[in-house]
Amino acid sequence: MNFLFDPVKFDGDTFIWSHGVKTDTAYPGFYHWHQCMELLYVHEGEGSIIVNQHTYEMRRGMLFLFQPFQLHKVFANVSPEKPYRRSIAFFEPSVFTDSLLSFPLRHSLFMKVWQGRSTRPAFDLSQESGRLESCFANYDDISKQGRGQEQEEVAILLLELMGCIHKAGGGNRDTAVMDPSGRALRYSEQIMQWIEAHYAEEVSLDQLAELMHLSKFYVSRVFHEETGSNITDYLTARRIKQASRLLQSTSLSIELVGIQVGYPNVSYFIHMFKKVVGATPLKYRQRHVGSLK
Repeated sequence: MNFLFDPVKFDGDTFIWSHGVKTDTAYPGFYHWHQCMELLYVHEGEGSIIVNQHTYEMRRGMLFLFQPFQLHKVFANVSPEKPYRRSIAFFEPSVFTDSLLSFPLRHSLFMKVWQGRSTRPAFDLSQESGRLESCFANYDDISKQGRGQEQEEVAILLLELMGCIHKAGGGNRDTAVMDPSGRALRYSEQIMQWIEAHYAEEVSLDQLAELMHLSKFYVSRVFHEETGSNITDYLTARRIKQASRLLQSTSLSIELVGIQVGYPNVSYFIHMFKKVVGATPLKYRQRHVGSLK
């Protein structure tokens, strides 16, 4: 089973790298987050990525940077004729900040991407695809030679990425190179934003249908078509994500945490938390308290 909290095991490494991973069978994806930063570059493929109540188009040349503990889902439309090919990296950003200090513009951009509260996670770097393909291939060769963990090599890779992002963004505005706020919200985004404001309350399909002025059947269908998942899965993911945050950052009782995220029945809250996280709320708190940044 895929759990919401998907911890990355570094086992002494500082940069986990996978280059050109290819999938040509069903790839529905699932809502999850990691304790570290995730880099995802799309070499080939179509689909969507959901993060911060927005849906971003996934296509060749897109770079996604997910902050630590940021809830997201990757949904790829895959077939043998249209495979999904990507490069992925996991890393703890604090390890590499000092290596970038000599490059103030790129260092500042790196800090925004890592810690910015309103920073968008999606960057259209299709105009820089040749440069990036070469950069990733070069780092992959270095990694195969056993030098992929060297600070200098990772720093060079990150500097190249920040340079491409800066160029795509013009260098004179926020790092939100791909910003969905300039278009009308999709139905699914309206639903996710409503859930963001009301997930601690009782939520029903009837409420959402009335809000959207649509039938319950159509609301369910359009959400699935646009996100690759159902509304219940998203609501559960959002509630459990907030519960995890409260368990790590507060001393609230398990019962109060459940109430604050929309589960007034403590037994049901414990059941749901264990089902999607893989541990009871108490065990999760004992393992991860203090780790949330």
